[in-house]
Amino acid sequence: HTHFVYALVVVGDRLYSASADDTIRVWDLTQSPPVSLHTLTGHTDSVVALAVTGDRLYSGSSDNT
Repeated sequence: HTHFVYALVVVGDRLYSASADDTIRVWDLTQSPPVSLHTLTGHTDSVVALAVTGDRLYSGSSDNT
């Protein structure tokens, strides 16, 4: 990330991080140090909340989505 991290969620061997850089990153926790696998984009303002239910990741952003 290039800005503050606002939220973290761990599910199994994956860490999801939400940031003020408008992205969510998916990290592999089996690596040391953790490796970023994916950068999820689509929000136009800070991502401030994350939740996981089953196989779905939900995000909340300051862009009102």
